[in-house]
Amino acid sequence: MSEKILITGATGTIGKAVVKHLKAKNASFLIASRNPEEAAEKFGSDINVVKFEFEDISTFENAVDGVSKVFLLGPPLRYDLADVLMPFLDFLKAKNILEVVYISALGAEKMGDTLTFHTIIEEKLKADGFDYTILKPSFFSQNFKNYEWENITQRGITYVTAGEGKVGFIDVDDIGLVASTVLTSTGHSKKIYELTGPELLSYQDAATLLSEVTGKQIVYPNPSIEEYTKALKAAGAPDFIAPYMTSVYSLISDHKVNFLTNNVETITGKKPSLLRDVLIADFK
Repeated sequence: MSEKILITGATGTIGKAVVKHLKAKNASFLIASRNPEEAAEKFGSDINVVKFEFEDISTFENAVDGVSKVFLLGPPLRYDLADVLMPFLDFLKAKNILEVVYISALGAEKMGDTLTFHTIIEEKLKADGFDYTILKPSFFSQNFKNYEWENITQRGITYVTAGEGKVGFIDVDDIGLVASTVLTSTGHSKKIYELTGPELLSYQDAATLLSEVTGKQIVYPNPSIEEYTKALKAAGAPDFIAPYMTSVYSLISDHKVNFLTNNVETITGKKPSLLRDVLIADFK
């Protein structure tokens, strides 16, 4: 059987890191994309790209031709993520393609009734006999650049509802390295890996690091949920964004992710990157 790997979510933050490291390992893989031409232009002509959409069953058959394992990463900001991914998982089971590496989230099981989709998908992988590996990364170090660039560079703030809690911010490149290693080596069957960076930091700590890196004073106002919701509404964000994001950041404010693991180094042999080093790369 071919060891070809199908990569979903390849054009996103984690997906690009996975592709980078699989390419470095000379692995056999192809990218699943709803816009193949755009993806091919982004990754280059040496990367195979296939048309695929989670919500279009007609794209499934061709996408898995010759594939033996799948890197499963769903679209972001979807409350209905479980419903989106279920048909594809049922298809994979029917095709006996059971090796799946799934990107969940650190503390997903502690989110209560608001964001249950990761837990639902994890339970399906277990119950349906998949040869799964579940990766549960912490909050991304790159989020400061990807989502707060204007706040930090123009307003001098980092603005989330994380309270005074601490978290082990993780470099997305380390997540990509872990995923590529798991996809191309043995010993990870039916394992769940929580992935964190090397240090517990609060958003106040992050603001201090950002101040040092940018040479500007960056503050963390520690907004209330009401203040945060009002700010997002004023900025024109859809109504569902504020409750979605406050639920996510409650993991930090409620001290549910204030722990570290050594899984990055154990799996890859590389020590996870410091937040300071990622910020220097992103903001210098």
